[in-house]
Amino acid sequence: SLYAKMFSFRMVLLERTPGNLRRGFSPSLPRTLCYRWSSSGPDKFLDLPTLVKKLGAALPPHPAVGAPISGEVVAEVTKVLQNARLNPREWRQHAIFRRGRYTRNIVGYSPNQFVALLLCWERGQQSPIHDHSGAHCFIKMLGGQLKETRFRWAPDGSAGSEVDEEPVILDSSAASTSVGFMHDSLGLHRIENPSADEVAVSLHIYSPPFRECLVFPPTGGVPRTAPMVSIFSPESQWANNKHQISSGEEGPASTSLQDFCTALAKLPRKDGEAVNVQAVFDLLVQAEMIPLEWASFASPAHFSEFHPVQHIIHCDDEFSVIVTCWSPGQKVPPHTVGRGRKMWLKVLHGNLTFREYEAGFFPWESGVQHSKELPQGSASILEECSVRMHSMKNESETEPAVSIQVFSPPLTQFTYSNEAGVERRDVPRLLDRGFASFEGACPRALGRTAGRWYLSFKGLQSLLNQEFSRPDVSDAAISTLLSKAVFNPEEWRERLADALPRPAGSSVAPKHVLLAQEPRYSILLSFWVHSSQEQCVAREQHRGRSWTLILEGELQERAYAEGAGEPSLLRSTVLKEDGLSFVSGLTSQRERLERSHEADVPCVSLHIYTPPLPEVA
Repeated sequence: SLYAKMFSFRMVLLERTPGNLRRGFSPSLPRTLCYRWSSSGPDKFLDLPTLVKKLGAALPPHPAVGAPISGEVVAEVTKVLQNARLNPREWRQHAIFRRGRYTRNIVGYSPNQFVALLLCWERGQQSPIHDHSGAHCFIKMLGGQLKETRFRWAPDGSAGSEVDEEPVILDSSAASTSVGFMHDSLGLHRIENPSADEVAVSLHIYSPPFRECLVFPPTGGVPRTAPMVSIFSPESQWANNKHQISSGEEGPASTSLQDFCTALAKLPRKDGEAVNVQAVFDLLVQAEMIPLEWASFASPAHFSEFHPVQHIIHCDDEFSVIVTCWSPGQKVPPHTVGRGRKMWLKVLHGNLTFREYEAGFFPWESGVQHSKELPQGSASILEECSVRMHSMKNESETEPAVSIQVFSPPLTQFTYSNEAGVERRDVPRLLDRGFASFEGACPRALGRTAGRWYLSFKGLQSLLNQEFSRPDVSDAAISTLLSKAVFNPEEWRERLADALPRPAGSSVAPKHVLLAQEPRYSILLSFWVHSSQEQCVAREQHRGRSWTLILEGELQERAYAEGAGEPSLLRSTVLKEDGLSFVSGLTSQRERLERSHEADVPCVSLHIYTPPLPEVA
């Protein structure tokens, strides 16, 4: 389908075949057979939170509505967006398409500074002619193309004629054409997906955030005001009560969320000791949002018309704290949070209903066994939800709701169940600064979370350096890190495309790219493709420990014991996409490991060796 064509991970390197490697090799780094990747320069393969942080540093901290920003700022933000290579497996979780119109979903936010929205465009869909209420608008294409048509302002404030220039085509296929900029001082514009075959996805940065804009009839006439958000409360209730958002003045709460998260991190606990459930509950009872936090975590931009918006405001190696913004009538699908994980919940605004389903059945196969009303201000300890399927809903048809959940061990991903199957959805981090931070995360802390981590190869190297710097290096921590890591297909294909093509007439063997050679480990990226006459095979006798992660395709991994006769097979495993193998070291000089590629689809694998592979001339 066209959707599958857009979002699939297609191998585009079939013309760049593997470099030569002898069959039966023992792992080493032959300079003539292994391409070395230079890791100098800034990392352009980013996750969404890192991009949001970069935007926060590049944009004015308190932009004035309607005031132009300097050309230097526009150039810097444009450069940041052009260089950023986002992981499709991350951003497509936020992509929602509707036949009737294009959609918007929040993916980043900085109060009073900017909002980042993911816009999804069906074939042929277009926006009306509109202004931006004095905000600056940056557009970055993530998939497909968009056409921008600009219009002059008429003297009476209506939409005038089209500008004389040709419409701009924003194209995701090239960095130089992937980013656009618009401001009311430049006129009005209309955005459309010109394709009859392809959908389009774009990232829009509005600075400062705005809630309404003017839309204009194409034939001229009086514009009308159109909302950019679906909810204007509960945050607006604080303003009506004369709480000034910008002042940081506390409302009726006894503990702000920032103080609550700080107190969580300071709860006394010895190694191996269970979390004090009552102590966490007592802290949560006192927690409320001050006005600045309402603007940061539950502004009108945080409410979606499609589903509740869940986002993490704090995560450490013991707790994650998630704020959920519920529009009227919205619910989260049935799910569990994992055996052994505790959950606390407080309703800060509105009312929710908690439903628990019969054990041993899917929700659509059984009725509700237990239902509990959660009114505004209530706090609960929901221990059974770790293993029991449950759901929550805002039953009101008019009133939004806001809740805060605490999980221990930390949770950063929900797994939802429905008749169509299982859906895993990561909980995003929307803020670029403040206490909603994961700074200082290490492999062991990440290993306790339930969720995926969108890493670049540089990010992986940084985390491995942290682990290998410890005197008690944990193989389990590295295995868990790799099992949760999600790398950008564009990055591994770019690294492989940089490698030398296979010489004509060489044997069929994987091509290797050396990503990192550190004092205590090596990282290799390998590309496997077989010919119609011969399998792609590599053999090794590495005496250290090694990990193999399949990024794309599949590999056969076999261990043999050499003897006087034919080698005897000790074990055999098929590693499929996202599959992970750990070898703790071959037990004898007679044992060897063989990996082979036999499938029609090429394979890409990531390998970590410790101690590092020796270099040879």
